[in-house]
This record gives sequence, C-alpha cells and structure tokens, in this order.
Amino acid sequence: MVKSVESLFRANRVFIFLVFFRWASIVPALFLLNAGARFIVHPIATFALALGVNIFVSIFNRRLNGLVVSHPIALGADILVSAALLALSGGAESPYYLYALSPLLAGAFFFQARGAVFSSLLHTLLYLAFVLPASQESGDAASIVTQLAGIWLLPLLFAYPSTLLKSVNETTAELSAAHRQLEIIHDLTVLLQAAPDLLSVQERVLGAVTTELGFSKAVVALVDPAREELGGWQVYPPQNDFPKPNPIPLKSENGELIKSLLTRNRFISANQPLIMDTQLGRWLNKNRWFVTPLYLREHPVGILLVEESGLTPERESTLMTVANQAALALGTTILCIDRARRLAVETERNRIARDIHDTVAQSLFGITYSLDACISMLPQKAEDVRAELIELRSLANSAHDEVRRSIFDLWPSALTIELFMADLTNYVSSCCRPRSFSIVFSNHGDFNSLSSGMRRTVYRMAQEALANSARHSGANSARLCLTVSDEDIYLVVSDEGKGFDPAVALSRSQNREHFGLHGMQERVRALGGEFELASRPGAGTRVMITLPIHNGQHHA
Repeated sequence: MVKSVESLFRANRVFIFLVFFRWASIVPALFLLNAGARFIVHPIATFALALGVNIFVSIFNRRLNGLVVSHPIALGADILVSAALLALSGGAESPYYLYALSPLLAGAFFFQARGAVFSSLLHTLLYLAFVLPASQESGDAASIVTQLAGIWLLPLLFAYPSTLLKSVNETTAELSAAHRQLEIIHDLTVLLQAAPDLLSVQERVLGAVTTELGFSKAVVALVDPAREELGGWQVYPPQNDFPKPNPIPLKSENGELIKSLLTRNRFISANQPLIMDTQLGRWLNKNRWFVTPLYLREHPVGILLVEESGLTPERESTLMTVANQAALALGTTILCIDRARRLAVETERNRIARDIHDTVAQSLFGITYSLDACISMLPQKAEDVRAELIELRSLANSAHDEVRRSIFDLWPSALTIELFMADLTNYVSSCCRPRSFSIVFSNHGDFNSLSSGMRRTVYRMAQEALANSARHSGANSARLCLTVSDEDIYLVVSDEGKGFDPAVALSRSQNREHFGLHGMQERVRALGGEFELASRPGAGTRVMITLPIHNGQHHA
C-alpha cells in the first residue's frame, strides 16, 4: 500500500511536468495565429480549443493522473484530441505539432516502452486518417515523413529514461524497506537488551510487532523446556476478555498451534481448533492469525500469532526478521533462567548431601564403631547389656545405610562409571567392618550414556546385591559384571560364599526399610526387565538382572 502511494506521488510529479510542456508547446501557435497557415477552422478558435484543453488538464491534473495510471485507455482520448487539432490547423504545416506530442510523452513516461509503442501506433493511425488528407495540397512529403518519424522517435527516446526512473524508484523503495527493517531490528535489540525479565521481553516483542510493524493485534506464548509445556500467554494491545489458560503440554493432539510448534511450520488460521483450551480457543477464533513458531537453533522457544489482515509478502518478510530476533532474545532468556534453576537445584542437592555426609553419617559411623568396641570389652556375664548393645549396633548400622542411600538420591546426575565403582567399594567396605571385602569389577559399553535415573537404579541394585554378599555370604570378595548394549543393561553379581535357598529368600517378608532381594525383583519386573537368582547352600550365589534401556530410561 505504501509503495503504491509513493509511486502515485512520483507519477503525479511527472504529470505536472507534462502539463508544463503542454503550456510551453502552444507558445509557437500564439505567434503564428496570422502566419497564413492553412487552417480549416479559424486560428483563434483552434487556439481556444488547445487553451481550453490545457486549462482543463491543469485544474484536474491529480484526478487525470490517477485516471491514466488506473485506466491507460483514457490516454487515447487525449491522443485523439491532439490528432484532431493537427488536422484542423493545417496538417504538416500545423504549429501544434509539439503540442500533439504531449500525450505520446505521457504514454512513454507512465508505461515505458510499451506505452510509447502503443501511443505512437495510435497517433500514426489517426495522423494517416485525419492529418495526411489535410496536408495533400501542400505536397510537402518531407514534413510529413519528419513528423511521422518524430511521432515514433521522441516517445521511444523518452521511454528509456522513464524505465531507468522506474527501476531507481523500485530500488529506492526496496532500500527504504530494508532500512526500515534494520531500524526496527536495531530498536528491538536495544530494548531487549535492557529488558529486566522474561515478561518485559515478551511485552517489547509484542510492542515491536504491533507499534512498529503496524499489525493490529499480536499474541505470544512461551515454552517451558523443563516441563515441556506452552504457557505464559500475553496479548497486545491488552484485552480485558483475553483468558489466562493453564500450561498446555507439547503434544500434537492439543491443537494446531502445538502441532505448528512441533513441526516448525507457519500457517494462516482458518476455522480449525487452534488450541485444546475452550476459552482460549474461542477467543482466538474471533480473528484470523498468521502463526509463526519461534525457535532458537533446535530448541522451541514459543509461538507468535499476528492478526492477519493487511499481511503482504513485504510485511511478512519484515515480520519474519523481527520474529527471528525475538526468538533469539526470548530463547536466550529462557535458557538462562532454566540453567540458573538447574544450577540452584544441583547446588542445593550437593550442599544437603555434603551436610548429611559430614554430620549425620559420620556420627552414625562413630556410634557403630564405639558400640563394637564396647561389645568386645564387656565381661561375659553382662549378657543383658551385651544384647542391648548388639541391638543398638544393628539399629545404628541400619540408620547409617539409609543415610548413605539418601545421600546417593541427592547426588548430581553426572554419576560416571568411575564414581559408580568407587562408591560401591566404599559402601561395601563400611558394611563388613572390620573384615575386608573386595569387589572385582568388569564393565562393557557406555554406562555414562544412560539417563541419570537409570544410572541410579542400576547403582541401587548393585549396592543391595553386593551388601548381601558382603554381610551374609562369608566370602572375602564378589564379582560385578556390568554390560550396556544398545537395547539392554546386564548386571551380574556373584560370589563363592555359603549360598542359600532362593525360594526361601524370595518368599520371606522383607523389612520395608531395606531394598531386599524381593524388592529388587519387583523393581526389575516393574521396569520391564528380568530378574534371576541362582544359589544353593555351599555353592555360592549369582544375581542376574536384565533391564531394557528404552522402557527403563523413561520410568527409572
């Protein structure tokens, strides 16, 4: 729209120049009113006709300008009047020849080479039909040929600079649009850098889309990467009836907006259900929207909706440039907030785990150690005291084990295979003091590629199996073999101790405070895996666990 107005303004200035040419071209006729030319009509009457046409064109130049631009055929009427004026004023000897060229120049200016050719062709036909008969008596063939040549050469000559002018105007318009885009992006960048929080960033993005780009209404919503939800809806200008929906999960069945965000496809809304929220969907369906998903590299940031009326390819291009800048600002802010939140949680978990380890765990270990010493020093006759101390030692050991498990649950997610083996060694050593107990490790595959939840699950199962071996097998060592394949995890813990009856061990009711073989078996089956216990008295024990990675990673 803006481009057409600017083009019309430039065309109007050219039209004014042509009006001035009209007035200048009748000056020769004014001096030749009594020069003896062969006028069919009285020279004064002919001059009055030309003068009247000039006055009419001068008064209504703006309207005539728009009429010629929108309806080029209107130029034919002017050519007809000019040819008639030549015929009435002596044909080849007419003083109005320059005047007759003005509509041809207009055709060349407004419509370039095509306008010059058609205007010259029409004028030539009219010249041959009206002017040539009026010039036969003079017999001046050279004047006729010269005038016909001028009818073609002058418009074609003027068509070339007109083409250049049009090209310059179009280039100027494109440069002006590009400059405007850069101004908007620069202003938006400065505003976003100064925004103190995510809400302020949203507001400034919406302000740029509406105030700067001229769209009547815009809506933006943001993605929560931790919960994988779309929320934080904002509209500008503010609307009293705009609903504030709860966060919506990023699943394609939740509407076209979510589907667009997941597939990164832009679209213009029709009557399809945009979002599976009744109030918000009803509000959005009042308008047609141009929907643009916002992405920062491969990360979804949010979604931008712009009221579709007045959308042109040029405005769409500018909008996409602003949308990309908005995605960068919003995405950077969201990722910073998410990273800060994760860091705060990780820091607090480490602090709590460190505090428990440095205080409660050490105190419990000290209690256990002291009770061992007291038991060894008691005289044999103090059986009652000895029994109480043994029970107290058992309770302290249980509390110590549970504290260690709580510490591990608070560990950060980066549990490597090295930490896995080191902590199991320390844990088992504390379970069988003062007797020594060693673990022979064997691992294959990429343990570090597993999710943090799955790594914790494997650790807890290995921990329980090794603790049972250290406490009850009577052996001095155990073997742990861990294999991670593309589909499954294989954990095998074995010893050469005194063994037991698996049926009896698995059927016993286990203490709820302990993980236990029975609890381990139920946990493995819940994760879709397989649990096998091979043992018999005097023949050692082997615990074999298989966990599927893809099911297990999701539920672990």
